[in-house]
Amino acid sequence: MEVKVEHTNGAPIAAAVTEGEQSLQGMNQSFAKCLSLVCPPIQYPPHCRFNPVQQDAADTTEIEARLEELFLHAKQIELLFLANKSQVVGDSDNTEEYAPVQLGRSDLETEIVHLEAELNEKNELIEKYSDVVRGWEGKFKRLEGRLNPDKE
Repeated sequence: MEVKVEHTNGAPIAAAVTEGEQSLQGMNQSFAKCLSLVCPPIQYPPHCRFNPVQQDAADTTEIEARLEELFLHAKQIELLFLANKSQVVGDSDNTEEYAPVQLGRSDLETEIVHLEAELNEKNELIEKYSDVVRGWEGKFKRLEGRLNPDKE
């Protein structure tokens, strides 16, 4: 998207807009490349399976493993950013600037801990409800077997 606006002296301002868009597009592309390295795209359903619906548990396990790896890398990057930020603040001689940033960092760390605890709780709920769903599937299969004794 190129917007041409002329300043009072007649010079176009469109160059700044397109440079910003190009840098944003470059950032998005590099982020997508990094993300594809950590968590490669998943083809669903896998071509090697005859009936992929019956084997969804394998797919979810693979997806969970990739997401764990992605979150591990994200956590490492986050810690690097926090360490870099504390080094930049530590290099400055002004102690008045250091106190609010240190408080902000501890708040951020506590928020991260709370979010991780919430994520663990939700994962436990997902596992619990998955077990419930498996139980209901078994009950429905047994009922279906009772209703259709001809197929056995």
